[in-house]
Amino acid sequence: MLSEKLLSFALVGIDPVLWVLVSMSVIAVGVIIERLLAFGAIQKNYQSIDYYTLRLSLEAHLGILATFGNNAPFIGLFGTVLGIIQAFHMIGSSNAFDVQPIMQGISEALIATATGLFVAIPCVIAYNYFTRRVKVVLTQKEAQLNEA
Repeated sequence: MLSEKLLSFALVGIDPVLWVLVSMSVIAVGVIIERLLAFGAIQKNYQSIDYYTLRLSLEAHLGILATFGNNAPFIGLFGTVLGIIQAFHMIGSSNAFDVQPIMQGISEALIATATGLFVAIPCVIAYNYFTRRVKVVLTQKEAQLNEA
Protein backbone atom coordinates (compact mmCIF):
# COMPACT_ATOMS: atom_id res chain seq x y z
CA MET A 1 0.00 0.00 0.00
CA LEU A 2 2.76 2.46 0.89
CA SER A 3 4.73 1.41 -2.18
CA GLU A 4 1.69 2.13 -4.38
CA LYS A 5 1.41 5.63 -2.96
CA LEU A 6 5.11 6.25 -3.48
CA LEU A 7 4.87 4.87 -7.01
CA SER A 8 1.99 7.22 -7.81
CA PHE A 9 4.15 10.08 -6.51
CA ALA A 10 7.11 8.94 -8.62
CA LEU A 11 4.96 8.67 -11.73
CA VAL A 12 4.20 12.39 -11.57
CA GLY A 13 7.47 12.73 -13.45
CA ILE A 14 10.32 15.17 -13.46
CA ASP A 15 8.37 18.34 -14.24
CA PRO A 16 7.96 19.45 -10.60
CA VAL A 17 11.67 18.87 -10.01
CA LEU A 18 12.56 20.92 -13.08
CA TRP A 19 10.32 23.76 -11.89
CA VAL A 20 12.09 23.73 -8.52
CA LEU A 21 15.46 23.90 -10.28
CA VAL A 22 14.33 26.71 -12.58
CA SER A 23 13.05 28.63 -9.54
CA MET A 24 16.36 28.09 -7.78
CA SER A 25 18.18 29.38 -10.85
CA VAL A 26 16.09 32.56 -11.00
CA ILE A 27 16.59 33.19 -7.28
CA ALA A 28 20.33 32.56 -7.61
CA VAL A 29 20.65 35.06 -10.46
CA GLY A 30 18.77 37.60 -8.35
CA VAL A 31 21.08 37.01 -5.38
CA ILE A 32 24.17 37.30 -7.57
CA ILE A 33 23.01 40.61 -9.04
CA GLU A 34 22.04 41.92 -5.60
CA ARG A 35 25.40 40.93 -4.14
CA LEU A 36 27.32 42.55 -7.01
CA LEU A 37 25.44 45.81 -6.45
CA ALA A 38 25.80 45.58 -2.66
CA PHE A 39 29.53 44.86 -2.83
CA GLY A 40 30.00 47.83 -5.13
CA ALA A 41 28.21 50.14 -2.72
CA ILE A 42 29.94 48.72 0.35
CA GLN A 43 33.41 48.84 -1.22
CA LYS A 44 33.07 52.59 -1.80
CA ASN A 45 32.51 53.51 1.85
CA TYR A 46 33.56 50.54 3.97
CA GLN A 47 35.87 52.81 6.00
CA SER A 48 32.89 54.54 7.61
CA ILE A 49 31.03 51.33 8.54
CA ASP A 50 31.80 49.54 11.80
CA TYR A 51 33.35 46.07 11.49
CA TYR A 52 30.36 43.97 12.58
CA THR A 53 27.84 45.82 10.42
CA LEU A 54 30.26 45.52 7.53
CA ARG A 55 30.64 41.79 8.05
CA LEU A 56 26.88 41.24 8.24
CA SER A 57 26.33 43.36 5.13
CA LEU A 58 28.97 41.51 3.16
CA GLU A 59 27.82 38.03 4.14
CA ALA A 60 24.10 38.62 3.58
CA HIS A 61 22.41 36.13 1.24
CA LEU A 62 25.58 34.11 0.63
CA GLY A 63 23.96 31.16 2.40
CA ILE A 64 21.42 30.96 -0.41
CA LEU A 65 24.16 30.49 -2.99
CA ALA A 66 25.89 27.91 -0.80
CA THR A 67 22.66 25.99 -0.22
CA PHE A 68 21.71 25.99 -3.90
CA GLY A 69 25.23 25.03 -4.93
CA ASN A 70 25.25 22.09 -2.55
CA ASN A 71 21.71 20.84 -3.10
CA ALA A 72 20.85 21.46 -6.75
CA PRO A 73 22.76 18.38 -7.97
CA PHE A 74 20.87 16.21 -5.49
CA ILE A 75 17.54 17.67 -6.57
CA GLY A 76 18.51 17.00 -10.19
CA LEU A 77 19.48 13.44 -9.28
CA PHE A 78 16.11 13.02 -7.57
CA GLY A 79 14.43 14.08 -10.82
CA THR A 80 16.54 11.58 -12.74
CA VAL A 81 15.55 8.77 -10.40
CA LEU A 82 11.87 9.72 -10.78
CA GLY A 83 12.24 9.73 -14.56
CA ILE A 84 13.93 6.32 -14.59
CA ILE A 85 11.22 4.91 -12.32
CA GLN A 86 8.67 6.26 -14.77
CA ALA A 87 10.52 4.70 -17.74
CA PHE A 88 10.71 1.30 -16.04
CA HIS A 89 7.04 1.54 -15.11
CA MET A 90 6.26 2.06 -18.80
CA ILE A 91 8.19 -1.14 -19.57
CA GLY A 92 6.26 -3.09 -16.95
CA SER A 93 2.84 -1.78 -17.92
CA SER A 94 3.11 -2.26 -21.70
CA ASN A 95 2.48 -5.55 -23.41
CA ALA A 96 5.05 -4.99 -26.14
CA PHE A 97 8.67 -4.10 -25.54
CA ASP A 98 9.58 -0.96 -27.47
CA VAL A 99 12.97 0.63 -26.89
CA GLN A 100 12.19 4.11 -28.20
CA PRO A 101 9.82 5.31 -25.43
CA ILE A 102 12.12 3.87 -22.77
CA MET A 103 15.20 5.59 -24.14
CA GLN A 104 13.22 8.81 -24.53
CA GLY A 105 12.11 8.56 -20.89
CA ILE A 106 15.65 7.97 -19.67
CA SER A 107 17.02 10.87 -21.75
CA GLU A 108 14.32 13.13 -20.30
CA ALA A 109 15.27 11.93 -16.84
CA LEU A 110 18.92 12.84 -17.41
CA ILE A 111 17.85 16.40 -18.21
CA ALA A 112 17.08 16.79 -14.51
CA THR A 113 20.67 15.94 -13.56
CA ALA A 114 22.04 18.32 -16.18
CA THR A 115 19.72 21.08 -14.96
CA GLY A 116 20.81 20.48 -11.37
CA LEU A 117 24.44 20.88 -12.38
CA PHE A 118 23.57 23.92 -14.49
CA VAL A 119 22.12 25.56 -11.39
CA ALA A 120 24.80 24.40 -8.95
CA ILE A 121 27.98 25.30 -10.82
CA PRO A 122 27.31 29.06 -11.15
CA CYS A 123 26.11 29.16 -7.53
CA VAL A 124 29.35 27.59 -6.30
CA ILE A 125 31.46 29.88 -8.48
CA ALA A 126 29.58 32.97 -7.26
CA TYR A 127 29.73 31.82 -3.63
CA ASN A 128 33.49 31.31 -3.83
CA TYR A 129 33.96 34.67 -5.56
CA PHE A 130 31.92 36.57 -2.97
CA THR A 131 33.51 34.72 -0.06
CA ARG A 132 36.92 35.76 -1.32
CA ARG A 133 35.77 39.37 -1.66
CA VAL A 134 34.38 39.28 1.89
CA LYS A 135 37.79 38.16 3.18
CA VAL A 136 39.59 40.91 1.26
CA VAL A 137 37.29 43.71 2.43
CA LEU A 138 37.32 42.50 6.04
CA THR A 139 41.12 42.27 5.96
CA GLN A 140 41.29 45.84 4.67
CA LYS A 141 38.92 46.93 7.44
CA GLU A 142 41.00 45.14 10.10
CA ALA A 143 44.13 46.84 8.79
CA GLN A 144 42.36 50.20 9.00
CA LEU A 145 41.28 49.47 12.59
CA ASN A 146 44.81 48.40 13.58
CA GLU A 147 46.27 51.63 12.19
CA ALA A 148 43.87 53.75 14.21
